[in-house]
Amino acid sequence: MKTLLAMVAGAFLAASAPAAAPTVAGTWSMTVDSPHGVMTTELTLKEDGGSVTGTFTSGGHLPDMNVTGTFENGTLKLEANEGNSDQHPSITFTAKLQKDGTLSGSLSTEIGDMNWTAKKVDPKDKP
Repeated sequence: MKTLLAMVAGAFLAASAPAAAPTVAGTWSMTVDSPHGVMTTELTLKEDGGSVTGTFTSGGHLPDMNVTGTFENGTLKLEANEGNSDQHPSITFTAKLQKDGTLSGSLSTEIGDMNWTAKKVDPKDKP
């Protein structure tokens, strides 16, 4: 009887433990549907509470850009702006964390809005 009670109590505690909060921290491989075709880029993010910082790497299309923003209620919002806006355009990223762990959203630049998706890169797959 004591064993059964211990098993029931253990199962209850395990079921009532809070699930790990979703996170966007890590490196993401992005696919951007641009007017010039599909571009593969990278987004590396760190989280501190609801604040997000990181780097957007466009693979040579633009210089690397620092990003800052928030991740709240499953929605990621980031801003990137490096230096003179004539030479380095500002970019606004918005995305939702999907149930499958991917990100899906849009980014806005002076040339228009573009859809993007991203998949988290497994650290074992990085060179």
